[in-house]
Amino acid sequence: MENFTLQVMTTELEALLAGRRLGKVYQLGATRLALDFRLPDGRWLIVSTDPQQLALYLTSRAVRRLEEEARSDTAFVSLIKKHVGSARLASLSKLGYDRVVRFDFTVEGETGGSLTRTLVVELTGRAANVLLLDQGRVLAALRERKEQPEMYREPEPPADKEDPFFCTRERLEEMIAAHGGDVAEAAKRRLIGFGPLDARELASRAQRTGVFTALKRLLDDLFLQPPEPRLYSSAPLDELRSEIGRADFALTLSPIKLEHLSDQVATSFATTNEAADAYFTLLDERRGLLADRQRLESALNSRLKKQRGLLANLRREREGFAKAEGYQRYGELLLANLHQAAKTEHGFLVTDFYDAAQPTVEVPAADKPTAQAAAEHYFKLARKARHGIQAIGERLPGVEREIAQLEGKIAWLLTITRREQLEALGGRAPLPAQRQQAPQATGKKVKEERLSGVRRYCSSDGYEILVGRTDRDNDTLTFRIAKSFDLWFHAADYPGSHVVLRNPRRQPVPPRAIIEAAQLAAKFSQARTDSRVAVNYCERKFVTKLKGFAPGQVRLSSFKTVLVEPREAGERIV
Repeated sequence: MENFTLQVMTTELEALLAGRRLGKVYQLGATRLALDFRLPDGRWLIVSTDPQQLALYLTSRAVRRLEEEARSDTAFVSLIKKHVGSARLASLSKLGYDRVVRFDFTVEGETGGSLTRTLVVELTGRAANVLLLDQGRVLAALRERKEQPEMYREPEPPADKEDPFFCTRERLEEMIAAHGGDVAEAAKRRLIGFGPLDARELASRAQRTGVFTALKRLLDDLFLQPPEPRLYSSAPLDELRSEIGRADFALTLSPIKLEHLSDQVATSFATTNEAADAYFTLLDERRGLLADRQRLESALNSRLKKQRGLLANLRREREGFAKAEGYQRYGELLLANLHQAAKTEHGFLVTDFYDAAQPTVEVPAADKPTAQAAAEHYFKLARKARHGIQAIGERLPGVEREIAQLEGKIAWLLTITRREQLEALGGRAPLPAQRQQAPQATGKKVKEERLSGVRRYCSSDGYEILVGRTDRDNDTLTFRIAKSFDLWFHAADYPGSHVVLRNPRRQPVPPRAIIEAAQLAAKFSQARTDSRVAVNYCERKFVTKLKGFAPGQVRLSSFKTVLVEPREAGERIV
């Protein structure tokens, strides 16, 4: 979300939320919150700290759906309820030069009087977070950091940037000249608050009125004139909704009219929050469809790879069985020469009655002591080869047919743009925000375990993931807690935590759960600062510990490797 767009959004929110009490709070996934300020129209405030989709807006999504998708029992939500539950929102303000919004709540003190506690929403890229403060002291964070400061400090104004409200014509022209005349690049890098969208709009307006006049008018539109919220799209919104996966999908949220997107379809809204709700709803639907399409494509490609391997093996076996006639002939020659066959070092000398010249040939003995035993052996091989050829001949058409069908499905999958098309192909899957019940062994009531020395997470697919803390905790986790069919993870070639993804039903684990467990293994290793980390994983039964190994040191007899970005994936339980 652009800095200036967030400013307009905050102004709207302040008028709507100031003086209201905080009601229910839910956590959606690992990076989003839903807060109820008891608005008459039933809208909820959504906060997203996902670096791929930073957001702060009111949504009209049904409460029932929020309750189905979210959790209210996380540690962060519990602390919000404890410290600001039912508190009145005294003020809501945004830091002028950065994407940081403060929610100040008035709370009654234990000894009388009132206290101020604050929720700080930082929508600052990869460092985005929500912090709960008590008089500046950090009580909790939505996204836990390894080194979270005890006291909160607002980010300093960027020293290398100019305030656009006080930038002179001469200074503006100097900055543009320093960037080779590129107005958009100069604005993005040298003017406080300008993001890519506002910078492109400034460059477009500058072509018509000159850059200094364009800057003043753009700031007036953003801060002095009433907002004119719009969604700019590559096609009418109804078309995008029906074909949410189309390749030419383009969608832009703006609180003002944009000249540089005049060639796109503009849809006006009454408020910026309504525009944002429509914008993020469309993006969520698109992201869900693309994720489901990717999962189905991975499943189809996996099946295709397996069937292609089966086809190659069948053809190779058929070539091996092609010696059936030769085996049959060896057996018949040995029987025909049963009494006169001469034993040699490697076989039996027999007369070839199938050749008009009737030459003497040598038939391999196949490690058999007599011609009779060797003949029986070759007849057995011939029978096996004939049966094998027949069985392979019956299987090959079905395998080839399935391969053709899979290739056709994959080709069609890449053209799918509608949810109903994906479901018809077998790609119905829960939305990313939905939680599935964690798989548990059937027939027994599973007691809640208290595990010491491990961090506990829940994957997006509902699988429990355990992360060891120390070397000895790693040993305990791997060799006492983990079961044979659980998946075990560790960063390749780097010291780090053992990670176990529990699989009590012993069924195939979804690729997303494997990726999230691998990301945790990378995050809790000495490779955590790398952009991409190789992580080895296997079933726990392939992990052993030899005598004399140090704590945490193991040997793998079989494993696979996946390349992931280190991150605290899934939802933290404990």
